[in-house]
Amino acid sequence: MAQINNHEFYGLDTAYVEKHKELFDFFESQNLDVEINDDFIELKNILTSKDKDDYAYDFDPAFETYLDKATGFVLYLRYNNEIVATYAAKKLSLPTFIKEMKLIYPGNYETIDEFPGQEAYSSCQWVSKEHRGKKWGRVLDHLKKNICFDLMKCDTNFAIHKSDLRDYHVNHLAYSNNKKLAVIPNGDVGGAGEVIDKEYWIAYSSNTEWADKQSEVKTLYT
Repeated sequence: MAQINNHEFYGLDTAYVEKHKELFDFFESQNLDVEINDDFIELKNILTSKDKDDYAYDFDPAFETYLDKATGFVLYLRYNNEIVATYAAKKLSLPTFIKEMKLIYPGNYETIDEFPGQEAYSSCQWVSKEHRGKKWGRVLDHLKKNICFDLMKCDTNFAIHKSDLRDYHVNHLAYSNNKKLAVIPNGDVGGAGEVIDKEYWIAYSSNTEWADKQSEVKTLYT
């Protein structure tokens, strides 16, 4: 297994791998290389080239605007050098995210208080259909949270999802909180749902909540 560092500002060096040894040991046991980069255009090209039975969603528009290499990153898992899983995150405040979402996806929105400190939004989670059920996406999500908190120095990481995935985000991705965000009559929210999906929720964790879960989270890696 190798760490492929193609990001101008954030790298997965030896000290970082040692800090999260159990997580990287899991990737090594699966013969996976982990890449971090800052190429959001390539990420979009990868996801939009997939058939709907492989990636069912439109590309998340949050990763087409307000992009800065110093405040965001893309993660890939590579198996035999083929990209088999993706994730992305960037610094973005919740009020700005909701304001932009309302412009693109009109609907009935709940009132959610802004999180304290610096926030990071994450999306674009995908695992190749040939490799699902192996925990790759879940562990990649955990690495994404670690980078948000350790390297980008964020205080909260949040994501949105369709209502059917509430249990998945809390019980498997280990977010600490979940709240209803909106009902979107037309559905089809990029990165989160299809046309049939009308109700969307927000999942989030603070850096303290994530740190407190590490003993529980690490059991997934064995």
